[in-house]
Amino acid sequence: MRNKETYLVFVYGTLRKGGTNDHYLKKAKLISSSVWVKGELHDTGYGYPVLKERSSRRIVGELYEVTSGELTQLDYLEDFKPSRARNEYERVIRTVYMTDKTVEAFVYVEGERLTTCEQMIEENDWMVYQGGEMSRHRE
Repeated sequence: MRNKETYLVFVYGTLRKGGTNDHYLKKAKLISSSVWVKGELHDTGYGYPVLKERSSRRIVGELYEVTSGELTQLDYLEDFKPSRARNEYERVIRTVYMTDKTVEAFVYVEGERLTTCEQMIEENDWMVYQGGEMSRHRE
């Protein structure tokens, strides 16, 4: 996970470059913009996705090194509190696959409050899906 001062975080939705919340990571160090984790990506219907750990499909995203302060901000954004039972997202450690190696990193996954989101994103890529959604709305 790095050292006590920094942490690795995999992001797959609005926190990615070009996403609506990418400003949260503007000072974070981008490790790779071409990584993936296992899971299923679902549309919450609220303008952001959720990763469900149901399958071993490839969910594409980005890997960042963040400070403890940045991690606290991400926890707030993702409505995650370690001591609370019903979080929107849970922060877990998962294997992130890179071109030439794997690393362990924090990933925000489905919490109890997002279990009913069932619209799977076939593209497994939030940014590609959003591009398709936007063009469908213009038609």
